[in-house]
Amino acid sequence: MKSQFVFQRNSRTDLPVARAGEGCFLFDQTGNAYLDGSGGAAVSCLGHSDLHVKNAIIKQAENIAYAHTSFFTSSPAEDLAARLAAYAPGNINRVYLVSSGSEAMEAAIKLAR
Repeated sequence: MKSQFVFQRNSRTDLPVARAGEGCFLFDQTGNAYLDGSGGAAVSCLGHSDLHVKNAIIKQAENIAYAHTSFFTSSPAEDLAARLAAYAPGNINRVYLVSSGSEAMEAAIKLAR
């Protein structure tokens, strides 16, 4: 399948179309397996199609998909923050949750100011 609308990082080649993932492997539409050594998004490091992760996503999606942190907190966010704070040194016991490294750096600069 030649990409018609996605501007590829390398315009001189047609990339395989990923259709499935299992553990640390991705599979293209013709069945070829590729070791996903990059991990991509942070969740990929948990393994593709991991049953525990899929069940957790389904369970959470049955309750709420997203609540903006400017207006709400949630039990999963509070649980994660408590687990992270338990590893923090000294009296650091607050966690500021963001979605990416660049967002974390921007938030850290704003908090430092």
